[in-house]
Amino acid sequence: MSLKYGLNRPIEATSGLRVALGGVVAEMAVRHQIKVLVIDDDVTVCETVAMILEEAGFVPKHFSDPREAIKEAETEAYRIAILDQKMPEMNGLELVERLKHIDSRLCCIVMTGYPDLQTATAMMRRGTADYIIKPFKKKSLLAAVERACESLGLIYRCEADLNRLIGQRIRSERQRQSLTLRQISQRSDLTTSQLSQVELGKNAASLWALARISNALGLQLSTLLNGL
Repeated sequence: MSLKYGLNRPIEATSGLRVALGGVVAEMAVRHQIKVLVIDDDVTVCETVAMILEEAGFVPKHFSDPREAIKEAETEAYRIAILDQKMPEMNGLELVERLKHIDSRLCCIVMTGYPDLQTATAMMRRGTADYIIKPFKKKSLLAAVERACESLGLIYRCEADLNRLIGQRIRSERQRQSLTLRQISQRSDLTTSQLSQVELGKNAASLWALARISNALGLQLSTLLNGL
């Protein structure tokens, strides 16, 4: 397809993942509505980090009070939290534990201006995904967030990645409902071998096949693919 933005040449996008501009092909990372909590008692840091994330296509919400951030995490689902290690109201270690208790899948990235090995080790043991040193460059911050997204399977750069994410989504929902591949096969009229290949991301399922699988799971197709 051809997308024109007032340039001399059109941007050619293949599957929305690769862009050719002036003869140079660049890979694009596709991300949709990845919500990020930003927590730091320094309001300026909060606002700066949130601005960087928003410019990169993320959906940040920042708090200077960790207690307010906890309340937010209890009512809204976030995938990533970026938080300061030392804050007056609550230290980073306790905050990571509180956030992880709310949602164990939440990926936490800790910022600190006072790095030390003991604290970093303790943070990692509590499930912290990354540890970045203040002051940090925009590139370092985004690299840490990208690593978190990739570990969570939130970013795809090619069709194979997308197939893998869809397969993971199907398998997770099937297991959540304690259903076997045979049960889904009987409901969808797809073979267990076909379903297994889809769950492993080895085969790209057609929209019709995905509709049958989602129906077998008792879901609308839009719900199954939400966020992808």
